[in-house]
Amino acid sequence: MNVLVTGSGRSGSWIIRGEQLGRAMGATVLANAIDIGPFDVALVVKRPPVDLVRRIHDAAVPLVWDIVDAWPQPHGNDWSRDECIAWLRVQVQAVRPAAIVAPTQAMAEDCAEFGVPVLALPHHARPGQRVNPVRPLRCVGYEGGEQYVRAWGRVMAEECQRRGLLWVVNPESLHECDIVVAVRDQVGYAPRHWKSNVKLANAQGSGTPIVCNRERGYLETAAGGVLFADSRDEMSAALDWLMPEATRRSYSRALIEGAPTLTGCASALLQWIKAQKF
Repeated sequence: MNVLVTGSGRSGSWIIRGEQLGRAMGATVLANAIDIGPFDVALVVKRPPVDLVRRIHDAAVPLVWDIVDAWPQPHGNDWSRDECIAWLRVQVQAVRPAAIVAPTQAMAEDCAEFGVPVLALPHHARPGQRVNPVRPLRCVGYEGGEQYVRAWGRVMAEECQRRGLLWVVNPESLHECDIVVAVRDQVGYAPRHWKSNVKLANAQGSGTPIVCNRERGYLETAAGGVLFADSRDEMSAALDWLMPEATRRSYSRALIEGAPTLTGCASALLQWIKAQKF
């Protein structure tokens, strides 16, 4: 099967779900592809440009839409479930996908009403990461948009200072961190149910102990070695629990064992696409 992976070519989601996943599948990866005709299926990542959607349909090539992280942000992060579903219905009507890929099982369930095949596909761990050594606790870190953790950032800075630890936002690599957190201030329906597991996946791939909010993306892919916190008290207790090296060593092993790999995710996606009757 000749698979095209395409999209706007911007954003971290494109790098992960477009370039990395597409190449691991053996697909042709082209941002804003022009010539659609040679392909048997077109997998479009995130927010497809209108002209790209038109070209795919004009070529009569089945369009599979990976709706990863596609809702408007940041303001959509405060939407209710009804607002999120209303947005989703409008987008599906415009894109007219023959099948859908969702980053969480929760989003896959929300897409069931559209009457097309839906695959829940989590993010894979970042390729090429080094496994983080377990050492005396020094640094707690966060990867992601700083604007999404203004309140949590203050909490983490204070909790780390109280323990004599360094709090770092967007370290050069997770190798600098002994613990990472996957938290956000926004608690709307989309971030709690549709956000991918990417921060957890990277912690799993590097064996870095992690504390997560109870988002579906993390709850669905936690395979051991994960702590959860939705309040300052829970975060404080989680950090205390992870202080001993022996605890973090045990959690690191469990995280590595449960890491979603690029090869595994690519194989699952390709086999699912091949199984569809477009």
